Amino acid sequence: MLLGREGPTAAETLARLGIDAAPPASAAVAQGELWQPVPEADGYALAAQTDAYGLYVRPDNGGIAVLDRRSGYRWTSSPTREELAKEKVKGLLLSNLQSAFVLTYVRSKGADQTIRESVNSLSPGVRTTIVKDGDGIQASYSFPDKKLGVTIRYSLTEAGLKVSVPAAGIVEDGDYAAFSLDLLPYFGAAAASDDGYLFVPDGPGGLIRFNAPRAGISKGYLHEVYGAELTNSANWTRDAGMREDIAYPVFGLKKGDQAFVAVLAKGEGAAQIAAMPPGIKSSLYNVYSSQMYREEYLYRMSRLAAPTKAVQKQRLDFDREVEYRFLSGQKADYSGMAESYRDYLIAAGSLGKPLQPAEHVPLYLKIMGGNYEKAFGRVRYVAATTFAQAGEMMRSLRSKGVAASKVAFYGWQNMGDYDMEKRFPIESSLGGESAAKAFIGEMKAAGTDVSFYEDFLWVDGHSSASGKSGAVRAIDGTAFIDEGWFMAKPSFTAASAAAAVDRLKKLGVSGILYSGLGDTTFNDYEPSGILSRGYTSRVYAGLLSYTRKELGSAGVFRGNAYTLSQADYISSLPSESSYDFLIDETVPFYPMVLHGYVPYTFGEGNLRDDERKEFLRAIEYGAMPSFMVTHDDSRKLKESASNFLYSSRFDKWEGRIVEEYGQFDSLAGLFARRITAHEKLSADRYATTYEDGTRVIVDYAAGSFSVEKGGGA
Repeated sequence: MLLGREGPTAAETLARLGIDAAPPASAAVAQGELWQPVPEADGYALAAQTDAYGLYVRPDNGGIAVLDRRSGYRWTSSPTREELAKEKVKGLLLSNLQSAFVLTYVRSKGADQTIRESVNSLSPGVRTTIVKDGDGIQASYSFPDKKLGVTIRYSLTEAGLKVSVPAAGIVEDGDYAAFSLDLLPYFGAAAASDDGYLFVPDGPGGLIRFNAPRAGISKGYLHEVYGAELTNSANWTRDAGMREDIAYPVFGLKKGDQAFVAVLAKGEGAAQIAAMPPGIKSSLYNVYSSQMYREEYLYRMSRLAAPTKAVQKQRLDFDREVEYRFLSGQKADYSGMAESYRDYLIAAGSLGKPLQPAEHVPLYLKIMGGNYEKAFGRVRYVAATTFAQAGEMMRSLRSKGVAASKVAFYGWQNMGDYDMEKRFPIESSLGGESAAKAFIGEMKAAGTDVSFYEDFLWVDGHSSASGKSGAVRAIDGTAFIDEGWFMAKPSFTAASAAAAVDRLKKLGVSGILYSGLGDTTFNDYEPSGILSRGYTSRVYAGLLSYTRKELGSAGVFRGNAYTLSQADYISSLPSESSYDFLIDETVPFYPMVLHGYVPYTFGEGNLRDDERKEFLRAIEYGAMPSFMVTHDDSRKLKESASNFLYSSRFDKWEGRIVEEYGQFDSLAGLFARRITAHEKLSADRYATTYEDGTRVIVDYAAGSFSVEKGGGA
């Protein structure tokens, strides 16, 4: 059932599907006696300790240091006195270097509401209050002249340091409002002469090396987790879509034989990850999270007026939390960071169960049934692969040695994706429901699961569904509509998908490959209050869980981190960087986290830009083989919405599919193994090591790969 004026409420829909989208309880600001220790000569005092770590805090300004007792290394929130003495920056930039935070604010009343200014723990007139809070310390900062305040809590964990900013600790009692909060912006900051790099979540992973010349070529790395806010037209720039959105909320730093990886554990959907080289804000390399409390947007007073800049009034009001996990010795690199992040996900219940060993790797074959086209004033469906033809293709592949496969069938809906409200009955040009059942039954008997591809996020304008009630509200309060299509509210999406799941279950479909759920999240700016990205993510994860329960499996594209606990397959996992000037090297951080837990593919084998390079990248990064095919020539679809298939005819690609499958299948013994290390051996040679000691070495210059068997169990 679709949500409309007479339909069930969002809460009723989610409750029926067993989806709990309620936000976690917010933390309270601790009340207690002032912490008044006697600091040591360097100004720090011991605040908390465990067997592995000691937390030190400066009573005068709340600066922190963490001593790793295992290695004796000390991490600090600001550069040392010796490093500060070498700095050339002055004024606010210099005081920012010495502060545990930078709070940027705007006026909430009067003129100039978009002008941003900032304060820190060294600002004139700041009042700092520090109290003991259980196993940690809480520092509150008040700026009386602005009637602003912020509270930050620090505590030690088994892996390192937890930094929290409770929503209740953001104080706005005057004419000023919080815009963003840079949290520990110079924690562990490094000099260009240091040995190491910054890690940023660019594509599969990006390294910014300290020793690389980069003067004047970059303004730094500053990007929002899960991509810029979709409902904010101010983010629609010319290069939007040209870069890889951040899929996982992680950053890190390696300095010599010490490193940390930081995980945004709460509020990550309203945060940016920032990395700065020397020459922009200081002479150091630094990486941190910038917590966003408001966005700047464009609005129009009328259709004829030019857009005007404004800052949203209502705050993104929820707790924020970042966990720093410390690494040393041989673990102090991006491989160790990936292992630590995987451990974090497992402990948090945010990663699925380990995969079971497989005799053969699966071929992920996407089959395009067809789509609609508009011609001579009417709309018609163009069939490119019937269900019967799909069966012939799969039988042929099996006869030629493709021992395991999974199918995702596209374009099965009535008239394709022309009217997503009327997706049933199954398109008759493909054979209808009886042919679909026969195909699915034959595939199941042969051990092949069949999923159907579907998009429940976008609703076409000629649908009878109400955009007024069903569409997400943009940041300016209007319904978010793009070229006649509206972006559905998460509850609308859940209701639509659940109705389809019920119908598909009767056909025997094994799952749904969802467009949008794994790569799109947004705020819904309802008049009654903002439904945050966290809400959207919780609904989507709940929908994946419902689909798995009813059909057996659920797949997503891209694999944003909030889907990992409920996704059985990730298509189009990020495999390339955004080619920023700042990024020196792309590494398989995210694949290393996922391998052995969630199967993933990169681009389709028949749609590559560089055939050999992308094939070898998939081998190097532990991906599965994937192709997207049609029975008929793809030219049939050139006037349809599926015109991106420029080369897909099965009989032309079958030989390549069989050949590549054999190469991927030679690594079947690694299917359920975790990746433990990755290294660059030379300019064109890379080695990926698995937990049993097996190494896969890819040589891009030779265009080949080899395997060195390990001796582990």
